[in-house]
Amino acid sequence: MRTLQVIAALLHYPSEALCAHSGELHTVLTDEAVLDAAERTNCRRFIEWLTDQDLIDVQARYVETFDRSRARSLYLFEHVYGESRDRGQAMVELSRLYRSHGYAISVRELPDYLPLYLEFLSRIAVDEALPRLIEIAPLVQHLHAQLAKHDSPYAPLLQPLLRLSGVADDDAELWRQVAAEAPDDTPAALDAVWMEAPVTFGACDAAECGGGQPTAQQPIEGLKRGHTDKPV
Repeated sequence: MRTLQVIAALLHYPSEALCAHSGELHTVLTDEAVLDAAERTNCRRFIEWLTDQDLIDVQARYVETFDRSRARSLYLFEHVYGESRDRGQAMVELSRLYRSHGYAISVRELPDYLPLYLEFLSRIAVDEALPRLIEIAPLVQHLHAQLAKHDSPYAPLLQPLLRLSGVADDDAELWRQVAAEAPDDTPAALDAVWMEAPVTFGACDAAECGGGQPTAQQPIEGLKRGHTDKPV
């Protein structure tokens, strides 16, 4: 399902390569026709927003959105385990899942990075990919609500993932919960994070957490090659 690969690319850190191949992304979405008309329109508008601005400004917006807030983190296990040592074992198990499908990743990203996970799902059979997408749906639902709360242009990119998972994107109770949450990207909140003691994931060394060949460093690369390459 190359549509997941496109969404992965759009959720990844903006780059010149992504902007240069933006037309190909839209073509994939149109040709595969997994998204409905409204979702395709939202993705087209996002791609236009991405390419119409100065790349440095888009990159700054990306960092502000995803890297300075735990609630908006693209690392799935951040929402489940935080900095708990249990996160290390979960990383190991996810890495084993990747390797069992011959999917090698780079040490540049942790296994629970959402664009990386979507890239993985795009490379396996649909009847296996959809259940695994459903498994992370509650996390995606919360992330979507957080992004929508801040009027982020990235919020609409998550709506297709929720629909494919059979999860509502307008859960009233969840939205009330998110609205009541204190912001975690204020200077005081960020200072509190820096004051926390670092945690070392002893069970998750480089080999377990992605020390394979760098076949998934940039989601855009797979789209440039097409889907004929087999994962290593």
